[in-house]
Amino acid sequence: MAWHSVSQAQDLTGKSRRTLYRDMASGRVSYRTNNKGHREFETSELIRVYGELEQSGTDERHSMTQSHGTQNEGAMMAEIRALRQEVGELKSLLLRLEHKDPASTPEVSRKT
Repeated sequence: MAWHSVSQAQDLTGKSRRTLYRDMASGRVSYRTNNKGHREFETSELIRVYGELEQSGTDERHSMTQSHGTQNEGAMMAEIRALRQEVGELKSLLLRLEHKDPASTPEVSRKT
């Protein structure tokens, strides 16, 4: 799992800096100090103590993309249905042409 700084943990948990430091002092949440002396939390530890983590801005971006795409969904589905029908008709026509007796097709004479 990944390690997160205190500010990243705030964003992920929705908890204040004060709450995080109080929980560290009481031993409720485990942490480590990195080589610069900053405290870091492991993802699994944040989930254990604070429950499911918040998405950091990705939901907003995804929902914007999602809502924009659904506006044209009806038109796109209608076009897909029409194209599928056309493909089916062309396949049917091709099968009829492949199975047609060559003697029954009129020959086009060419001048040479």
